[in-house]
Amino acid sequence: MLNHQGVLRGRWQLSLGSYRSTLGNIGGMQIPERPMYTLTMNENVFIVLEDPAAPTRAEIALPMPDVPLGSQPQAPPAPSHYRNTLVTVSPPGALEQLLSQLRARWVSVRQPNTSNSGQKGQGAVVQQLTVDGLIFSIGNDWLVRFGHVILAGGAVRGMLIEAEYLPLPVLHTETVDGSSELLSNLLASMLPMIPDAKIVGVTVSDAVWEEVLGDIDDGLEQVKEVSAGQGSDEDDVFVSPDDLPSSQNEDWVFFGRSMNEDRLIRSANYVRTELPVRIAHRLRDMQALPYVVVNQEGVAAVYEAYWAAFDKFRRYPPISTLEENDAFCGFVRSLLDEHKAVIPNLSLGLSLSSPYLDPDRLDPFMHRMLVSRISRRVLAEHHIALSKHLAAKRKGHTVPDDRVGVIHLGLCVKDSIEKCARFLRRRPFDVDQDCVQDVVQDVAWSDVIIDGHMDTKFSYIQAHLEYIVFELLKNSFRATRLRHPKNRQLPPIRATIVAGDNDVTIRISDQGGGLLTPGIKHPSDLFSFSHVRNPARLDVSRLGALRIVSSSGRGMTATVDEQLDVMRNSTEVEDPQQNAGVSPHPRIGIGLPMSNIFATYFGGSLELVSLDGYGTDVYLRLPKLGTSLEGIEL
Repeated sequence: MLNHQGVLRGRWQLSLGSYRSTLGNIGGMQIPERPMYTLTMNENVFIVLEDPAAPTRAEIALPMPDVPLGSQPQAPPAPSHYRNTLVTVSPPGALEQLLSQLRARWVSVRQPNTSNSGQKGQGAVVQQLTVDGLIFSIGNDWLVRFGHVILAGGAVRGMLIEAEYLPLPVLHTETVDGSSELLSNLLASMLPMIPDAKIVGVTVSDAVWEEVLGDIDDGLEQVKEVSAGQGSDEDDVFVSPDDLPSSQNEDWVFFGRSMNEDRLIRSANYVRTELPVRIAHRLRDMQALPYVVVNQEGVAAVYEAYWAAFDKFRRYPPISTLEENDAFCGFVRSLLDEHKAVIPNLSLGLSLSSPYLDPDRLDPFMHRMLVSRISRRVLAEHHIALSKHLAAKRKGHTVPDDRVGVIHLGLCVKDSIEKCARFLRRRPFDVDQDCVQDVVQDVAWSDVIIDGHMDTKFSYIQAHLEYIVFELLKNSFRATRLRHPKNRQLPPIRATIVAGDNDVTIRISDQGGGLLTPGIKHPSDLFSFSHVRNPARLDVSRLGALRIVSSSGRGMTATVDEQLDVMRNSTEVEDPQQNAGVSPHPRIGIGLPMSNIFATYFGGSLELVSLDGYGTDVYLRLPKLGTSLEGIEL
């Protein structure tokens, strides 16, 4: 749960029981045995009554047989009840009263070996299983419960993990759900690929719950509505294994590998409904800011852009064909282009607002904004890439088998490091925009020595890995050059690759003198957007560069290709003042914080270790995708 920023909310304690009826013969009529299952949690008891002889809703919904021409098809009569009925009672003591009112002899399926066996009888509650664990919250929309399943004798049977998604009601219509996919994706991101693990999606409509021993009139109204024929698919109660819907619990890689038209349409509608949810949360975060902050030029621009995007997504109709999906991809791509200025605008607005916000409030806000932005772009770009892949296959074109959407299945770490180092060594400028009098001119950049597990390959988003490595090497190149201004041969930079069972670690070591300055007390302060922790946030040159980048049509997408494109179009004769902030590597203070967020997005980490007076070691740890999903941050 640490990788998902889970917050402990309390203990999770359940007791579960199963019963069978022994009503038998009454007046010569044979009553079939019926099972009942109970779950007690806090002050509530949840009960499932099962009648094997009654039909399921799926059976009622089966198409009617063909009838002769001119005949009127006869709809089957509505049953008095379905196979499974869910009941809620409160407080727990009401369970005995309910069992008594059912006028049946209910006995426990597994009787305990206790001296109080004389108490077992009609209406007796027997505890058979218990669940003891913890409850966590993730953001504002997720509750995740972990607990050990304990038998009556005290033996641990296994583990139960339950995830509950609480969507914003305004974003979900009665016919659009998607919670099943969200839940299974979250569980798959927390669980390893265990063969015995079972992920089940359960959809329960309000109409099928009966409040017993509560407001009887309300309960009768619900029963009337159900019996009147309002039992659509949305009302299905999936309880028994035969009735369980098939839930998609594959991760991004496996889902993309088996892409077909139906899955692509499902993916499109998932993106269509999920992106406005994430945008809405960021709008709510900005609305909670002080007025002086949200009114800053950069923050206000982001708020307007997010509101416009939210409104467009909210009005976008469902997608049902490949042609509609193509139009949707174009729509999403246009919004991605419109939001290129979000990062510099946010950085500018929060830098100017830093005096009005405590660092403990400013940094978490900016972290949520950037993580959410990355998550939205990954979802959108992954779907667009899958759409292009399927379109190429349908046209008979050869498609690469080493990529699934934006995921590179065999990403070679050594090749990515060499690629970034090669690009950085070709830079036309010496030390970015720093004016250093004593730097020796025409000196090559440091060599990059790569060692460790050189053949390491893993599944990951190539753009994320290379952006992080590019930024880390860029900082090391610059620091080493400034630390040794008169050397004609600079000390090398060493990149060490270590492949673990579940992750890949890259250590980048330089001799650039370290990170700490009078204004920086701890290396992690370099990730901060607050001038209290990072005084450079209010530098006039940095604010000016941010204004130019945010107002330019180019914006910022935080990719290596973006920086290379600008580098190719730059010349040494251009006015450095005019191009401040638009140079190949603008000193706007975003590269390192963005690298940290890219690293932690899938549950990795980025740690800076400063050896003041000598150099810096940076440890980048990334999980091997395939069993990991995005860190859920709406």
